[in-house]
Amino acid sequence: MLAVFVLFLSACSPAPTPAPTVPVTETALPTLTPTVMTTFPPTQTPIPTLTPEPAWYQALDPSLGVLKYNYAEVMNPHAKVYASLEDAVAQTGNYGHLSNYPAYVAYTTTEMREGHTFYFDPVNFGWMDGTDLQDLTPSKFTGLLLTREVTFRFGWVLADTQSINAAGTPIQKYSRYQIVHEVPAVTQKPGYVAVGADEWLPEDKVALVNAEGGQVPADAGANTCRFIYVNLAGQTLTVYNNCKLVFATLISSGENSWTFEGRFAILYKVEYSSITPPPESTSKYYIQGVPYFMTYAGNFGFHGAYWHDNFGTPASHGCINLSPADAKWLYAWAGLGERVIISAGK
Repeated sequence: MLAVFVLFLSACSPAPTPAPTVPVTETALPTLTPTVMTTFPPTQTPIPTLTPEPAWYQALDPSLGVLKYNYAEVMNPHAKVYASLEDAVAQTGNYGHLSNYPAYVAYTTTEMREGHTFYFDPVNFGWMDGTDLQDLTPSKFTGLLLTREVTFRFGWVLADTQSINAAGTPIQKYSRYQIVHEVPAVTQKPGYVAVGADEWLPEDKVALVNAEGGQVPADAGANTCRFIYVNLAGQTLTVYNNCKLVFATLISSGENSWTFEGRFAILYKVEYSSITPPPESTSKYYIQGVPYFMTYAGNFGFHGAYWHDNFGTPASHGCINLSPADAKWLYAWAGLGERVIISAGK
């Protein structure tokens, strides 16, 4: 390149004036090493590795929700219970009626005859016409086993909703029973719970358990370290062992303050029972095969509810309803005499 450049200059310059001939001593020109351009990749900005949040809960085994019976709602107030399948098919006069209506019945098997499905009711030991019944699917909801100590509020979304940021812009959708927990917030947003960095959920769409900074609830009292605790305002149930929170879930207590506050103990346990309301009861429902019944005051108690999925909302006539899986877990955990504290909550 240098040589070409010199030739180019020589060709374009005027002719030089001749000079006297003088001996010239030649000086060796240095050998030029061509420069090699090395390409370096651009410096990458390091991406921080986020430390995953330590696991703090474990869901219950879904198999706990498998019940001994199948269930159906009685749709006909005059539904009949026949003495035999043949009587049911022939619609003979050999039948009786359920003790109350509205009613829910348990069944163990079905038979198809002459285009009709018939259900065997083991409680009354009889057969019912399927046209009088509507099959039920028990709730699959389960509570949480705590795997470490937590100091934040946590809980469940009660209805499908959407989170927003502080400016009110929608962020993402949340579904019923989705698990959430509160995070520290730089600012406050009245009526909302912070569930992320500048992410908020409506307070009335979540049910939260207050972990009390790792301590038992203040109204449980000193030296109370193993007990079942019901928060009526929050519609939650928590279980403490060795002064540590070990289990939490949603409940449905009595509507219209039919579940009363106080300190009680588990009095009686039976795996399956039927509810026939006494004359003075506010309830008229006849319910067969109620799972995992534990009383704590008279006929008031904890039990599984297969006929609704309204956990987190009052729905009973005084008893404390649990999902089938939660009811089985609590039934196995609690012994006779187990302490029960029912609080108004806040």
